[in-house]
Amino acid sequence: MRLSLKLGALCAAAAFLPTFIILLVVGSKVSSDARERSLEQLRRDSRGAYSLFEKRVVELRASAQMLALEIATRALVSADTPDRNSPAALARLQDMLPRAQNDASLDLVMVTDPLGRVIARHNDRPVPGETLLGLEDKNPVAEKVITGGNQPVASCVIERGERYGRLGLDRIAPVRLPDGTTTDEALMIEAGAPIFSGGRIVGVALIGQMLNTYYKPRAGATSLLTPLVAEARQTLYGGGEEDAGAVIALGKVIVASSIPPVDTAAPALSGLLHDPSKAEEEFRRGARSYIVAWQPLKLLDGTAVGAIGVARPASEFEGVAGPVRSTILLVAVIATLLAAGAGFWFGLVLGARLDDLTEAARRWGLGELSAPAGDRTLLARWVPDRHLRDEINRLAGQLEEMRESFRQAIERMKKR
Repeated sequence: MRLSLKLGALCAAAAFLPTFIILLVVGSKVSSDARERSLEQLRRDSRGAYSLFEKRVVELRASAQMLALEIATRALVSADTPDRNSPAALARLQDMLPRAQNDASLDLVMVTDPLGRVIARHNDRPVPGETLLGLEDKNPVAEKVITGGNQPVASCVIERGERYGRLGLDRIAPVRLPDGTTTDEALMIEAGAPIFSGGRIVGVALIGQMLNTYYKPRAGATSLLTPLVAEARQTLYGGGEEDAGAVIALGKVIVASSIPPVDTAAPALSGLLHDPSKAEEEFRRGARSYIVAWQPLKLLDGTAVGAIGVARPASEFEGVAGPVRSTILLVAVIATLLAAGAGFWFGLVLGARLDDLTEAARRWGLGELSAPAGDRTLLARWVPDRHLRDEINRLAGQLEEMRESFRQAIERMKKR
């Protein structure tokens, strides 16, 4: 094998390998950065969903204040009656609460006295002794209103036990888990406001909206008429992205989702188990996978009881990196081929220069001292000679001086 081909192959390999490795590393880095940017956008969306949750809390607190003011204005709960309320006022109050429930799409509307004893609720007359401040089932929002300065309060609350059934939540809140069991708790946003009469508190108006299971948008004049996950989907994605949506978890179970169904009647991801310790998770439902970014939901005391998040198909994250990888691969192939071609060409030129010197030496051996020891440099016509000087140039010059010395010596010998 000729030296020029060997040098060409060696230079091509020397140019090919590092170029290919560098481009692979760069491609992997760019692909990773693209996926991270997509995850960061998902995190921003999850923060946007949490902002909608906070807005919903403020709206419910305002609704509780309005209800408390209306009750006080109409004297439906008054400090003037020693038995707390007259039968006529209780009847009007009992008729008023269902209307308040329908107007704001509520799942809980109650009125209590200053001791937390239930005076009225939206779905039925309270049972004797029914209270929100029982030892085993205290309502933290009502307790805070009564004991915390008589200010309006709103927060997440978990309804369970007897009140869970009395409010009828046991019929609408359960979510089916993959093992066939169902949940027996409801995650609520509840708001309470004090009812004043004669300058002192005479009761508490408590309202609540359940987050479990609701997911279908409903037309209405206020956002309270739209389930929170549906509002989040409409706000963040305009309802136009088929597979994206919002999800809400209670403990370890996803209890609400606005992601369209995949292979069941229920929304995608509903009922799947969630790891509360993770800020991002990947879920699989049927043939589809989703990436979810979470934001915690907390009780009044700061205890995390659930989370709200947004979900997008995992294929979108791969899709973002896919074109980047393809582009990088194409650039890598082109750059590698160019580098290998340049290296091969450089090796051929280097070998050809040595071949010229070898051919000159061969001709001298045959007595052709007229053949110069030339050095072909292709760049000589564009680059000054002083910038192209190297060891082969110097060797060619020394061989040329030797050839000229031999030629002159032979000429002198012929003249003698």
